[in-house]
Amino acid sequence: MFYKLSNTTNLLDIEAAFDVKFKFPLLFKKTPIINGLYEQTVPVITMKHPEVINYAIWGLLPQDYKDEWENFQNITNTLNISINELPKLHWLENFINTQRCVIIVSGFFASYLHNGEIHPFYVHKKDNKPFALAGVYSRLDDGFLSVGIVLSKSQNELTNIHNLGKDFPIALSPDNYKSWLKVDNDFLNDGINNLESIDLIAHTISKEFYKNNIIYDSILEPTNYKNLPIYSKG
Repeated sequence: MFYKLSNTTNLLDIEAAFDVKFKFPLLFKKTPIINGLYEQTVPVITMKHPEVINYAIWGLLPQDYKDEWENFQNITNTLNISINELPKLHWLENFINTQRCVIIVSGFFASYLHNGEIHPFYVHKKDNKPFALAGVYSRLDDGFLSVGIVLSKSQNELTNIHNLGKDFPIALSPDNYKSWLKVDNDFLNDGINNLESIDLIAHTISKEFYKNNIIYDSILEPTNYKNLPIYSKG
């Protein structure tokens, strides 16, 4: 599961990269670690309103859901959803066709198991500029949006840094994210393989990352681990 994101880019650089304005710019703040295990919001661009950057609660909820976010997440975690599972779940089977979105980030985190220990990797662009993750969203009964990151089994040079699962986020550049939002694109029948890939790199960071209450300025800086067979990719 991918349950933490990073957004360290400032608002003006995000708007310039995606050529879209924030709907509520005063709500934006840079956050080195966004922990999805708690109710958090993330910036999104949706199929229905591609002209604006909105906010969504991370953790997909059923359309017109009325109960508490925590109640649903305790039953089924929907921070991430495999693209192969979308058609199998009745309550979200049409989201892939009509309610796609992208989540704007500056990075995300993977976990590598080695010799009984888990090591965190920070995945980002070499220039640390923002990019997008493919997602699906719902509109809740109160008008807010909720979102889940779509994962796929498509292989790339970074998938080996996350050996706790086979699926990986679908990363899109500010130049090609609109292909995910196009209404007539079919991503259930190999269409996912037609998305243009984005170059990302990754490096190991401190294990303090796994401690929810510890966030400091250098938390995203590289940390080396003795005898770890891989360190950085990209």
